[in-house]
Amino acid sequence: MRVLVVRVCAIGDFVLHLPALRALSLALPNARFTLVGYPGTLALARTFLPIDAIYSIETQPWASLFNGPLSNARFETRFDAAWVWMKDSVIADNLRRSGIPEVFHGDPFPSTGHAADHLLRTLNLPAPDLPNLWEGPAGGRVILHPGSGSPSKVWPRFDELARILPEAVILLGPCETPLGTSNPSLRNLSLVDVADELRRCRLFIGSDSGITHVAAYWGAPTIALFGPTDPAVWGPLGRRVKVLKRPSLDDISVDDVKKLL
Repeated sequence: MRVLVVRVCAIGDFVLHLPALRALSLALPNARFTLVGYPGTLALARTFLPIDAIYSIETQPWASLFNGPLSNARFETRFDAAWVWMKDSVIADNLRRSGIPEVFHGDPFPSTGHAADHLLRTLNLPAPDLPNLWEGPAGGRVILHPGSGSPSKVWPRFDELARILPEAVILLGPCETPLGTSNPSLRNLSLVDVADELRRCRLFIGSDSGITHVAAYWGAPTIALFGPTDPAVWGPLGRRVKVLKRPSLDDISVDDVKKLL
């Protein structure tokens, strides 16, 4: 069975979608998957799903689906079914008109409850067990990730924490600047490489970010710092997660974090 999945989203949203995709794979044990969205993010799914190909939604023929249906000749694979999670139904409608026999469309955003539970409900499938990919603390290091997709989600005291944890490594994304501490840093890693680093760390500490979701879901011991975002809806999933929540990130002190170490 050849299954097409269209999911265009940020890293954290996609990690929260992995339980639903894993549940779908378990329900369709003979299925092979093609994913369309942002390839760097979708590559995370290779850890969990049998994937034939990953494509960018910004390339052809996929980008044309915003405007109309495609002929079968434009698909490299003849798909038996497609699942599309987007607010708008345009791509799902055009996939139906393109001749895919079964096309499911779901709203990716929850009206109530946790986002991952909502996505499972769109499939009417139970949640699979949380992964346990962590390789244990022997020789592992503490990783701090001071970034986020939104500056308002970044805890402002990572530099203070880094100074009292000189052994900690700072994980920096392509648009993030160093903290100005003497801690070593990790840079220029692909998302898959980041996931491999996280599964070997002793502890991860991060704000409400996609990388925090990766650390948690892969099973690493994770401290997630939340301010105005509601972790009951958007909190990271994982076997070893502690969420420290305050009305404002300014209300979280270094001592608050130290108590969880």
